[in-house]
Amino acid sequence: MVSLALVLGVIGQMLSTRTGFPSIVFFLIFGILVGPEFLSLIHPSEFGEGLEVIIKLCVAIVLFEAGLNLNKEEGLSHSNIILLLITVGALITMVGGAVFAHFLGGLSWGMAFVYGSLVIVTGPTVVQPLLRKFKVKPNLKHILEYEGVLIDPIGALVAIFVVEVVLIESVHGSLGLSPGFQSHAIEIGKAVLLVGYKFIVGGVLGVLGGYAATFAVKRFYIYMEDFVDLFILASALAVYGFAEMLTLDSGLVAAIVSGAIVGNLNIPEEEEMKKFKGKLTILVISLLFIFLAASLELNYIKDLGIYGILVVLALLFIVRPVEIFLLSLRSGLSIKEKMFLSFVSPRGIIAASIASIIALELQKNEVEGGNIVQGLVFLTIAISVFLQGSAGGFVSKMLGVRDTRNKVVIVGANNLSRLLAKLLEKTGKEVCLIDTNRRLVELSKSEGLKAVEGNSLTVDGLEKTDISFPDTLISLTTSDHVNVLACRLVRIDFKVNQMCALLNKNANLSEIEDMERFRVPLAFGKKIDVMDIYSKILEKKYVVFKFQITKRIIDEMSFEKSLPEHLIPLIVERKRTDEVLICHQGITFEVGDIVSILDVNPLSAGPAVLSEARKELIDI
Repeated sequence: MVSLALVLGVIGQMLSTRTGFPSIVFFLIFGILVGPEFLSLIHPSEFGEGLEVIIKLCVAIVLFEAGLNLNKEEGLSHSNIILLLITVGALITMVGGAVFAHFLGGLSWGMAFVYGSLVIVTGPTVVQPLLRKFKVKPNLKHILEYEGVLIDPIGALVAIFVVEVVLIESVHGSLGLSPGFQSHAIEIGKAVLLVGYKFIVGGVLGVLGGYAATFAVKRFYIYMEDFVDLFILASALAVYGFAEMLTLDSGLVAAIVSGAIVGNLNIPEEEEMKKFKGKLTILVISLLFIFLAASLELNYIKDLGIYGILVVLALLFIVRPVEIFLLSLRSGLSIKEKMFLSFVSPRGIIAASIASIIALELQKNEVEGGNIVQGLVFLTIAISVFLQGSAGGFVSKMLGVRDTRNKVVIVGANNLSRLLAKLLEKTGKEVCLIDTNRRLVELSKSEGLKAVEGNSLTVDGLEKTDISFPDTLISLTTSDHVNVLACRLVRIDFKVNQMCALLNKNANLSEIEDMERFRVPLAFGKKIDVMDIYSKILEKKYVVFKFQITKRIIDEMSFEKSLPEHLIPLIVERKRTDEVLICHQGITFEVGDIVSILDVNPLSAGPAVLSEARKELIDI
């Protein structure tokens, strides 16, 4: 069963990459097909009580990884609306969902509120793939991502609280008791205090566990250099397990809090650890969702009929817009931005997981309705993800909230990269550098440049630059292999067509072949002696000048091929279209173009092509 689920998970991820739809769409389809309802190849019920344990451990890993990728600076920039969405917004969603589930879906008030609490969560596992596909403005992206991450443990614990209240009602009803208002209020008060206690325990243990794991890695890094990622994973599960020992379900809060602490304390091998955790999370999500979909009984969805679909549509197109427009009155967001936030609220793996756990809990206590709620939650997931995944691009374009800025992302924060970035900024271009070297990133920031620490060979790393399809990427690291692969990644995962890669003068044949195979243009139109140029820039033995392309230059010779080795064309300012382009192999020059050139040997005689040109020195 497990091996089949893993194979289907990999296929689902491949289809997701190919189509742009969140992978859980394919996991849901695969899970139903191989489950008892159709092919009967996977039977999650054979795990018995162990299924609940598997679900909880998988959820803990997913939440920890989500917390790991939280950036405190991005979160603080939109903290007011994010705080409202995960508190007041959660309450609006729960009540609104419950009202429609009761009056349209025919659920009892108890089960209706269970459903309302379960659909509070959105989740990064579905939000992030959709945002990667839409490429919306950074402020909207950050709001939706943080809402998705932070709402998960809150929604899960609220759902658990609602179930506690439902069970209290069930017990009193089964015993034929009619408790007075005071007795009833005391019972519910205890449930409220219990949930508050879970939040406190989880939060405290998450903070302590996160700091302890970070301290251990920094203090004993020399002994665990080869398995930092495994140590962090073990620490996350230990924090989760210890919190669960103290009080059930507090581990959800502990997992996400410890992840956020570790992710913001700059531990060694952080990027490698995040890369490992990201792949593990993909594996966990595929396994978990296929099992959950396989355990779903379709009869409960069929019984809901058209009314179940109406409940979901009401949640998406009435409750969500009311929530967004009420809570964003003083946010500074435009009407169109609010409309987009209203449209995007897909439900994902956390909603499915908690719904399955709650269905099992209600079944154990012989309370009817748990399976119907589970079916309605899965229906919500399917409709919300499919609808928003297929129409989100059109909606974002129609509302004008797509990120259309044409900025330049530079891979590497070395001195050549920083020089190019400053030159581009002088032309009014927006630039962002990315590097795994923290020292170079901090140096770039100290020089007034925008720079992020991240791995340019991972989707998560490049997402930190907010790169999107209108942008340009140029990779200028000392590694030809990294340069080519970074360009290939943005072409495949970010649909960026404007990219080029630096190639060392002594590049081996395989790198040249890879560049041709992946259709990556050569930066600056020539291979260069990288280390020599780096040292010349470091020693200030260079000048940068610009000159204008004339008709004679275009008619008589190939401009870039006529330049000697010490002259490197960097950028072209095209007056006709008011564009700023990175020089690369295959670029076509036009009369009137202004080319900025780096000269790393200013004392040498220039080529004939420049002898009659008026050169203007640029101070960098």
